[in-house]
Amino acid sequence: MKKYFLFNANLLLAFISLNPISASTTKLGVILQVKVFLQGAMMGQQPGDTLMRDDLRAKAYLPTMEPYSNLSRFGHVGNDGGGETVASPAVFQLEGPDAIVDWVFIELRDKVEMDSVVATRSALLQRDGDVVDVDGVSALHFPSVAAGEYHVAVRHRNHFGVMTESALVLGGEPGYFDFTNIDYDTHGADQFSQVIINGKRSLWGGDLNHDGRLIFQGPGNDVYPLFTQVLFAPGNTALIPNFVVTGYHESDIDLDGYSIYMGPGNDRQKLYTEVMAGFYALCYPCLFSCNFVIIECLP
Repeated sequence: MKKYFLFNANLLLAFISLNPISASTTKLGVILQVKVFLQGAMMGQQPGDTLMRDDLRAKAYLPTMEPYSNLSRFGHVGNDGGGETVASPAVFQLEGPDAIVDWVFIELRDKVEMDSVVATRSALLQRDGDVVDVDGVSALHFPSVAAGEYHVAVRHRNHFGVMTESALVLGGEPGYFDFTNIDYDTHGADQFSQVIINGKRSLWGGDLNHDGRLIFQGPGNDVYPLFTQVLFAPGNTALIPNFVVTGYHESDIDLDGYSIYMGPGNDRQKLYTEVMAGFYALCYPCLFSCNFVIIECLP
Protein backbone atom coordinates (compact mmCIF):
# COMPACT_ATOMS: atom_id res chain seq x y z
CA MET A 1 0.00 0.00 0.00
CA LYS A 2 2.82 2.41 0.84
CA LYS A 3 4.60 1.69 -2.45
CA TYR A 4 1.35 2.27 -4.38
CA PHE A 5 0.78 5.65 -2.66
CA LEU A 6 4.37 6.72 -3.25
CA PHE A 7 4.13 5.79 -6.93
CA ASN A 8 0.96 7.82 -7.42
CA ALA A 9 2.39 10.78 -5.53
CA ASN A 10 5.48 10.81 -7.73
CA LEU A 11 3.28 10.51 -10.81
CA LEU A 12 1.23 13.49 -9.65
CA LEU A 13 4.36 15.60 -9.05
CA ALA A 14 5.65 14.70 -12.49
CA PHE A 15 2.32 15.73 -14.05
CA ILE A 16 2.34 19.09 -12.22
CA SER A 17 5.92 19.77 -13.33
CA LEU A 18 4.90 19.19 -16.95
CA ASN A 19 1.68 21.20 -16.58
CA PRO A 20 2.37 24.08 -14.17
CA ILE A 21 -0.59 25.98 -12.75
CA SER A 22 -0.60 29.46 -14.26
CA ALA A 23 -0.17 32.40 -11.87
CA SER A 24 -1.96 34.66 -14.38
CA THR A 25 -5.01 36.67 -13.34
CA THR A 26 -6.85 35.45 -16.44
CA LYS A 27 -10.45 34.47 -15.69
CA LEU A 28 -13.45 33.38 -17.67
CA GLY A 29 -15.60 36.26 -18.88
CA VAL A 30 -14.57 39.91 -18.80
CA ILE A 31 -12.53 41.82 -16.23
CA LEU A 32 -12.77 45.60 -16.19
CA GLN A 33 -10.93 48.40 -14.41
CA VAL A 34 -12.49 51.87 -14.68
CA LYS A 35 -11.73 55.26 -13.14
CA VAL A 36 -14.35 58.02 -12.85
CA PHE A 37 -15.14 61.11 -10.73
CA LEU A 38 -18.52 62.49 -9.63
CA GLN A 39 -19.07 66.26 -9.70
CA GLY A 40 -21.26 66.08 -6.60
CA ALA A 41 -18.53 64.43 -4.54
CA MET A 42 -16.04 67.08 -5.73
CA MET A 43 -18.17 70.04 -4.66
CA GLY A 44 -16.54 71.98 -1.85
CA GLN A 45 -13.10 70.59 -2.60
CA GLN A 46 -10.15 72.98 -2.80
CA PRO A 47 -8.08 73.58 -5.97
CA GLY A 48 -5.57 70.80 -6.25
CA ASP A 49 -7.68 68.23 -4.38
CA THR A 50 -7.40 64.87 -6.13
CA LEU A 51 -9.87 62.87 -4.04
CA MET A 52 -13.66 62.92 -3.86
CA ARG A 53 -15.45 63.38 -0.55
CA ASP A 54 -16.82 60.24 1.13
CA ASP A 55 -19.43 61.84 3.40
CA LEU A 56 -22.02 59.12 2.75
CA ARG A 57 -19.63 56.43 3.95
CA ALA A 58 -18.38 58.47 6.91
CA LYS A 59 -21.97 59.06 8.06
CA ALA A 60 -22.87 55.39 7.56
CA TYR A 61 -25.55 56.18 4.95
CA LEU A 62 -24.27 53.88 2.19
CA PRO A 63 -26.57 50.89 1.67
CA THR A 64 -25.01 47.43 1.77
CA MET A 65 -27.15 46.38 -1.22
CA GLU A 66 -26.91 48.14 -4.57
CA PRO A 67 -29.64 50.79 -5.11
CA TYR A 68 -30.11 50.57 -8.87
CA SER A 69 -32.50 47.64 -9.16
CA ASN A 70 -35.22 49.86 -7.67
CA LEU A 71 -34.57 52.94 -9.84
CA SER A 72 -36.11 53.81 -13.19
CA ARG A 73 -33.77 53.69 -16.21
CA PHE A 74 -31.36 51.37 -14.39
CA GLY A 75 -32.65 47.91 -15.26
CA HIS A 76 -30.01 45.20 -14.94
CA VAL A 77 -29.20 43.17 -18.04
CA GLY A 78 -27.53 39.76 -18.23
CA ASN A 79 -26.67 37.26 -15.53
CA ASP A 80 -23.96 39.16 -13.65
CA GLY A 81 -25.77 42.18 -12.22
CA GLY A 82 -28.53 42.93 -9.76
CA GLY A 83 -28.66 42.54 -6.01
CA GLU A 84 -24.92 43.02 -5.45
CA THR A 85 -24.29 43.18 -1.71
CA VAL A 86 -21.39 44.24 0.48
CA ALA A 87 -20.96 41.31 2.86
CA SER A 88 -18.11 42.60 5.01
CA PRO A 89 -18.52 45.72 7.22
CA ALA A 90 -14.80 46.36 6.72
CA VAL A 91 -15.46 47.53 3.16
CA PHE A 92 -17.24 50.68 4.38
CA GLN A 93 -14.83 51.19 7.27
CA LEU A 94 -11.77 51.76 5.10
CA GLU A 95 -10.54 55.37 5.00
CA GLY A 96 -8.16 57.25 2.70
CA PRO A 97 -7.93 57.12 -1.11
CA ASP A 98 -9.64 53.72 -1.29
CA ALA A 99 -12.60 54.70 0.90
CA ILE A 100 -15.96 54.12 -0.78
CA VAL A 101 -17.85 57.18 -2.09
CA ASP A 102 -20.99 55.55 -3.52
CA TRP A 103 -22.44 52.85 -5.73
CA VAL A 104 -22.16 53.22 -9.53
CA PHE A 105 -23.80 51.38 -12.43
CA ILE A 106 -21.58 49.84 -15.13
CA GLU A 107 -22.80 48.86 -18.60
CA LEU A 108 -21.15 46.87 -21.36
CA ARG A 109 -22.66 47.90 -24.69
CA ASP A 110 -22.53 46.40 -28.15
CA LYS A 111 -19.54 47.54 -30.23
CA VAL A 112 -21.82 48.57 -33.15
CA GLU A 113 -25.26 49.20 -31.66
CA MET A 114 -24.16 51.53 -28.89
CA ASP A 115 -27.65 51.80 -27.40
CA SER A 116 -27.77 48.02 -26.93
CA VAL A 117 -26.74 47.03 -23.39
CA VAL A 118 -25.18 43.56 -23.23
CA ALA A 119 -24.52 43.30 -19.49
CA THR A 120 -24.56 45.42 -16.31
CA ARG A 121 -23.03 45.35 -12.84
CA SER A 122 -23.45 47.54 -9.79
CA ALA A 123 -20.07 48.44 -8.32
CA LEU A 124 -18.38 50.60 -5.69
CA LEU A 125 -16.56 53.86 -6.35
CA GLN A 126 -13.47 54.77 -4.32
CA ARG A 127 -12.35 58.33 -3.45
CA ASP A 128 -9.50 58.14 -5.97
CA GLY A 129 -11.96 57.27 -8.73
CA ASP A 130 -11.33 53.54 -8.98
CA VAL A 131 -14.40 51.39 -9.58
CA VAL A 132 -14.19 48.11 -7.66
CA ASP A 133 -16.27 45.03 -6.93
CA VAL A 134 -18.28 44.52 -3.74
CA ASP A 135 -15.24 43.36 -1.77
CA GLY A 136 -13.94 46.94 -2.07
CA VAL A 137 -10.66 46.05 -3.80
CA SER A 138 -11.08 43.71 -6.79
CA ALA A 139 -11.50 44.68 -10.42
CA LEU A 140 -15.02 44.32 -11.78
CA HIS A 141 -15.77 40.84 -13.14
CA PHE A 142 -18.46 39.85 -15.65
CA PRO A 143 -18.12 36.04 -15.58
CA SER A 144 -21.00 35.38 -18.02
CA VAL A 145 -19.86 37.79 -20.75
CA ALA A 146 -17.81 36.48 -23.67
CA ALA A 147 -14.51 38.16 -24.42
CA GLY A 148 -14.80 40.72 -27.21
CA GLU A 149 -15.20 44.39 -28.03
CA TYR A 150 -17.56 46.52 -25.95
CA HIS A 151 -18.34 50.13 -25.26
CA VAL A 152 -18.13 50.79 -21.52
CA ALA A 153 -20.58 53.18 -19.84
CA VAL A 154 -20.56 54.42 -16.24
CA ARG A 155 -23.77 55.79 -14.76
CA HIS A 156 -24.85 57.15 -11.38
CA ARG A 157 -28.19 57.65 -9.65
CA ASN A 158 -28.11 61.50 -9.79
CA HIS A 159 -25.34 62.24 -12.31
CA PHE A 160 -25.15 62.02 -16.09
CA GLY A 161 -23.60 58.85 -17.46
CA VAL A 162 -20.56 58.68 -19.74
CA MET A 163 -19.39 56.15 -22.33
CA THR A 164 -16.21 55.32 -24.22
CA GLU A 165 -16.05 56.73 -27.74
CA SER A 166 -14.51 53.52 -29.10
CA ALA A 167 -15.17 49.92 -28.20
CA LEU A 168 -12.60 48.35 -25.86
CA VAL A 169 -11.15 44.87 -26.29
CA LEU A 170 -12.10 43.07 -23.08
CA GLY A 171 -11.47 39.58 -21.79
CA GLY A 172 -9.91 37.60 -18.96
CA GLU A 173 -7.08 40.08 -18.49
CA PRO A 174 -8.15 43.39 -16.89
CA GLY A 175 -9.18 46.04 -19.42
CA TYR A 176 -8.70 49.66 -18.32
CA PHE A 177 -10.25 53.04 -19.10
CA ASP A 178 -9.79 56.33 -17.24
CA PHE A 179 -12.82 58.60 -17.69
CA THR A 180 -11.11 61.32 -15.61
CA ASN A 181 -8.33 61.77 -18.18
CA ILE A 182 -8.96 64.83 -20.37
CA ASP A 183 -6.92 63.24 -23.18
CA TYR A 184 -9.24 60.23 -23.52
CA ASP A 185 -12.18 60.51 -25.92
CA THR A 186 -15.68 59.85 -24.64
CA HIS A 187 -18.92 59.57 -26.58
CA GLY A 188 -20.40 62.94 -27.53
CA ALA A 189 -18.78 66.38 -27.47
CA ASP A 190 -16.28 66.46 -24.61
CA GLN A 191 -17.59 69.72 -23.15
CA PHE A 192 -21.07 68.22 -22.93
CA SER A 193 -20.24 64.71 -21.70
CA GLN A 194 -18.36 65.73 -18.53
CA VAL A 195 -17.27 68.72 -16.45
CA ILE A 196 -13.61 69.53 -15.75
CA ILE A 197 -12.69 70.01 -12.08
CA ASN A 198 -9.07 70.53 -10.99
CA GLY A 199 -7.83 69.32 -14.36
CA LYS A 200 -9.85 66.09 -14.28
CA ARG A 201 -13.14 65.15 -15.90
CA SER A 202 -16.13 64.38 -13.69
CA LEU A 203 -19.67 63.25 -14.42
CA TRP A 204 -22.17 66.13 -14.50
CA GLY A 205 -24.23 66.14 -11.30
CA GLY A 206 -27.82 67.20 -10.75
CA ASP A 207 -29.91 64.62 -12.62
CA LEU A 208 -32.05 64.15 -9.52
CA ASN A 209 -34.89 62.37 -11.33
CA HIS A 210 -32.40 60.27 -13.37
CA ASP A 211 -34.13 60.95 -16.70
CA GLY A 212 -31.01 61.86 -18.70
CA ARG A 213 -31.81 65.60 -18.65
CA LEU A 214 -30.72 68.52 -16.49
CA ILE A 215 -33.48 71.11 -16.01
CA PHE A 216 -33.56 73.79 -13.35
CA GLN A 217 -36.92 75.30 -14.24
CA GLY A 218 -39.86 74.10 -16.33
CA PRO A 219 -41.54 70.72 -17.03
CA GLY A 220 -39.59 67.73 -15.76
CA ASN A 221 -37.18 69.90 -13.77
CA ASP A 222 -34.74 68.40 -11.28
CA VAL A 223 -35.68 70.77 -8.47
CA TYR A 224 -39.12 69.19 -8.00
CA PRO A 225 -37.80 65.82 -6.72
CA LEU A 226 -35.79 67.73 -4.13
CA PHE A 227 -38.84 69.78 -3.11
CA THR A 228 -41.07 66.73 -2.68
CA GLN A 229 -38.36 64.78 -0.86
CA VAL A 230 -38.06 67.56 1.71
CA LEU A 231 -41.71 68.57 2.00
CA PHE A 232 -43.04 65.03 2.45
CA ALA A 233 -40.17 63.60 4.50
CA PRO A 234 -41.45 61.37 7.33
CA GLY A 235 -40.21 63.74 10.04
CA ASN A 236 -41.48 66.92 8.37
CA THR A 237 -44.98 66.82 9.83
CA ALA A 238 -45.40 70.60 9.55
CA LEU A 239 -44.45 70.58 5.81
CA ILE A 240 -41.61 73.05 6.39
CA PRO A 241 -39.70 73.81 3.12
CA ASN A 242 -36.38 74.35 4.94
CA PHE A 243 -36.57 70.99 6.71
CA VAL A 244 -33.27 69.05 6.42
CA VAL A 245 -33.55 65.45 5.24
CA THR A 246 -30.66 63.18 6.16
CA GLY A 247 -29.69 59.87 4.59
CA TYR A 248 -29.15 58.28 1.20
CA HIS A 249 -31.34 60.05 -1.37
CA GLU A 250 -31.13 60.98 -5.07
CA SER A 251 -32.10 64.54 -4.07
CA ASP A 252 -28.72 64.95 -2.35
CA ILE A 253 -26.85 66.58 -5.23
CA ASP A 254 -23.44 66.90 -3.53
CA LEU A 255 -23.57 63.52 -1.76
CA ASP A 256 -23.05 64.98 1.71
CA GLY A 257 -25.94 63.11 3.29
CA TYR A 258 -28.26 66.14 3.44
CA SER A 259 -31.15 67.00 1.13
CA ILE A 260 -31.96 70.69 1.63
CA TYR A 261 -34.46 72.65 -0.46
CA MET A 262 -34.29 76.02 1.30
CA GLY A 263 -31.79 77.56 3.69
CA PRO A 264 -27.98 77.50 4.13
CA GLY A 265 -26.19 74.97 1.94
CA ASN A 266 -29.33 74.01 0.03
CA ASP A 267 -29.10 71.62 -2.91
CA ARG A 268 -31.31 73.79 -5.10
CA GLN A 269 -28.68 76.55 -5.10
CA LYS A 270 -25.92 74.03 -5.79
CA LEU A 271 -27.84 72.77 -8.81
CA TYR A 272 -28.18 76.33 -10.09
CA THR A 273 -24.70 77.73 -9.41
CA GLU A 274 -22.38 74.75 -9.60
CA VAL A 275 -24.04 72.67 -12.30
CA MET A 276 -26.20 74.85 -14.52
CA ALA A 277 -24.10 78.03 -14.30
CA GLY A 278 -20.92 75.97 -14.72
CA PHE A 279 -22.33 74.42 -17.89
CA TYR A 280 -23.20 77.79 -19.39
CA ALA A 281 -19.87 79.32 -18.45
CA LEU A 282 -18.19 76.51 -20.36
CA CYS A 283 -20.49 76.15 -23.35
CA TYR A 284 -22.67 79.26 -23.67
CA PRO A 285 -20.85 82.22 -22.06
CA CYS A 286 -23.16 84.73 -23.72
CA LEU A 287 -26.45 82.95 -23.05
CA PHE A 288 -28.19 81.86 -19.87
CA SER A 289 -31.68 80.45 -19.47
CA CYS A 290 -32.97 78.75 -16.32
CA ASN A 291 -35.24 76.45 -18.31
CA PHE A 292 -32.62 75.34 -20.83
CA VAL A 293 -32.39 71.55 -21.08
CA ILE A 294 -28.99 69.82 -20.93
CA ILE A 295 -29.05 66.34 -22.47
CA GLU A 296 -26.98 63.38 -21.34
CA CYS A 297 -24.47 62.18 -23.96
CA LEU A 298 -25.51 58.54 -23.94
CA PRO A 299 -27.18 56.92 -26.97
